[in-house]
Amino acid sequence: MRQIKVNSLLGNEIITAADVKSYVRIDTDEDDAIITNMITQARIWCENYISRDIVAKNRTYFLPDTSGLFDLPFAPINTVTGVTIEGEAATFTEYGLDDLSIELDGGPSSNVKVTYTTQGLNDGLIKQALLQMVSNYYDNRADFEIGKTVNEIPTNVKSILSGYKTMFI
Repeated sequence: MRQIKVNSLLGNEIITAADVKSYVRIDTDEDDAIITNMITQARIWCENYISRDIVAKNRTYFLPDTSGLFDLPFAPINTVTGVTIEGEAATFTEYGLDDLSIELDGGPSSNVKVTYTTQGLNDGLIKQALLQMVSNYYDNRADFEIGKTVNEIPTNVKSILSGYKTMFI
């Protein structure tokens, strides 16, 4: 089974609690910790939805078997820092732009581990999607409210992110 692990974050959130408070029109500092947590939660949901990193990360990707050519998830990729096969350093060739493909010089292999860093995405559309999502999280902090319809994820957030969405299998 393919596995992917985040080793560390290399960047910061692209929106701040102050950005959210301005967007939602919150005048107090009492909920800053909650808002900061919601920013992280919204970013993680968006990254998983589009299969791309919004905040740059160091990742490890494990493949039990490969034909020798495979794509790395959560592009855009910044650098590939290491590839091992059965625990031994491997030689490889990189292809592509944002969706970096790796071709192992030895061909098909088992127990391949790739360590790499991603660049992260940072533009106005993604910031807008995050603001809308955090706003929704903030307004709907409970599982239900009597007399109010609660949406799980605003459909406009999915529309904004659709241009970034990639399918990684």
